[in-house]
Amino acid sequence: MLMHTKCQFRVTGRWEGGLHGRGEIVNEESTVRTQFGIAEEFGGTGGPTNPEELFLSAACSCYLITLALVAEKMRLPVKRLECEAEGRVSSHEEGGFHFTEIVLRPHLDLDGDQSAHDLAVARAVALAEQRCIISRAVKGTVKYEIHPKVTA
Repeated sequence: MLMHTKCQFRVTGRWEGGLHGRGEIVNEESTVRTQFGIAEEFGGTGGPTNPEELFLSAACSCYLITLALVAEKMRLPVKRLECEAEGRVSSHEEGGFHFTEIVLRPHLDLDGDQSAHDLAVARAVALAEQRCIISRAVKGTVKYEIHPKVTA
């Protein structure tokens, strides 16, 4: 585990056009290259993805990774993790829009009797929310909810 370490991440963005333009985000290693546009809900033409979906994807993926690490450390018999994420965006009184709510619905598929792990799963779900970088970043500005589902 990284202790007292500062990490830095970089991406480069490019945008061409106005409301109906297109953009691209590329990470430093060029292993991620994502096209994006303005969502139709905001008057754009849509496209492969948009900043709102990318932000929600970051919240979902960060939570899943954190939950997987917590579950592993707790020795939970996880076969598979999945997560659905829903974000709500509203207009802001100062103009523009902002995320008001993110709801994550992680699904933990466990080996064996899931009821034998109820307390540990509840603890893992809560710890993952506390330790997730994205959930920490939005804490206090966005309503952030986790609704886990566990199956065996």
